[in-house]
Amino acid sequence: MTPEEMYALAAGLGEAKSRQNVEDALKFLHADMELYSPAWGAVARGIEENRQMLSHFFESYPDYSVTFDGYVTDAETLFGWGIVRMTMAAHAGDARGMTPNGRRITLPVTIRMTFKDGLIATEHFSCDLAQIAAQSGISIDGMWRNVFGASPESTAA
Repeated sequence: MTPEEMYALAAGLGEAKSRQNVEDALKFLHADMELYSPAWGAVARGIEENRQMLSHFFESYPDYSVTFDGYVTDAETLFGWGIVRMTMAAHAGDARGMTPNGRRITLPVTIRMTFKDGLIATEHFSCDLAQIAAQSGISIDGMWRNVFGASPESTAA
């Protein structure tokens, strides 16, 4: 694929996600698509798992939008960076037991994609969970427990 074709797929997926349109987003994904989101410890494999993950995510962040500020490619991979804007819903599982402040979050994001058969085959979506918690006015320890089941041990001396 050309860099322009890779970017067109990435931008199209971002535009569909910014409209919270799961079915349109799925049109950009290969049947074997793997989505990795380390901030949430999440992995979705295949179209159905991606449908479920995106649906759940948009319920938790109903005004999600992403913009690309730049990208680079090689023969197989697109690496992009930009800004995510979203508001954590009061009923979001990430906030269970806490009350988000209702403010819109703005934070940097990096996205690495690979491609297969003219579609997106993998996406690694990286952002800062601590910033999501801080900008939403909830405890990162509480959010960490809700997402991962326990808070990490501090390594601070």
